[in-house]
Amino acid sequence: MPWFKKKTGNEDTSSSATDVLKRRLQNDQTIYMLPKDFREVNRLDFQHYLLRQAMSGNYLAPLEQPSTILDVGCGTGRWMLEIAQQFTHAQVTGVDISPLSSSTIVFPPNCRFQQCDITRGLPFPPRSFDYVHQRFLVFALPLHLWPSVIRDLKRITRPGQWIELTDADLSHNNPGPETSRILSWIDQAGKKRGLDIAIGSKLGTLMEMEGVANVKVQKLTIPMGDWGGRISKFLMKDFYGAAMTIKPLVLASTGVASEEYDRTLNAWIRECDEYHTSCDFYVAYGQSQWL
Repeated sequence: MPWFKKKTGNEDTSSSATDVLKRRLQNDQTIYMLPKDFREVNRLDFQHYLLRQAMSGNYLAPLEQPSTILDVGCGTGRWMLEIAQQFTHAQVTGVDISPLSSSTIVFPPNCRFQQCDITRGLPFPPRSFDYVHQRFLVFALPLHLWPSVIRDLKRITRPGQWIELTDADLSHNNPGPETSRILSWIDQAGKKRGLDIAIGSKLGTLMEMEGVANVKVQKLTIPMGDWGGRISKFLMKDFYGAAMTIKPLVLASTGVASEEYDRTLNAWIRECDEYHTSCDFYVAYGQSQWL
């Protein structure tokens, strides 16, 4: 369930949108910071293509011929579609808290989707999958739930088979002063929901703590802005879209004025070129093991 709710007709229209959202946040215990509207669906697809280019593929684990694959937090289903096309003999399952939103995808017969909330446990028996993939839950999964979720991923993965997690450390390298300001606001809004915007750098350690074997971690440092070329421009566009999408939540959580947020965000774009700012993404993979 997204963090926003539809109007009921009983809203106090004399209040500002931020005031209304503040009251909702006080009563709303859902965590996900990014609503799944049409703009966000497009951004998620764009983000998929960006990371695929950075990784030179859709995964890093040394897969052979998995027969069952799970995509946790599958979003629009783009990764699920492409992996099903690559492993045509595998049954690929995607799960997400929200229904699939992209109407432009025609999924092959070896794809299926199941709606579920992973914080309540995955609805699969032990040892169900040869490969379990999870990506970009930095704005969705509170820090205190990561160990239990990884434990559940391990439970449903066959012994010796692969679990792969990908996420970002949003703290940025070489941030300018305005960049640091807006990141501090996003961090503050996230912490109020128990989220850690630097979770990517912790993935390998979290997997090892839950008994995942032979964990390998690869850091992908991607420049942001015009200074780093095509992929750098893509990443800036992706981050700008996310920052605008979560703007109402950040304003409600921090009390920052809308005009100040916009001014700082625009300064962030300029600073990334001036300071040669970059962001780190982490891919951690390892093998399930059973005693």
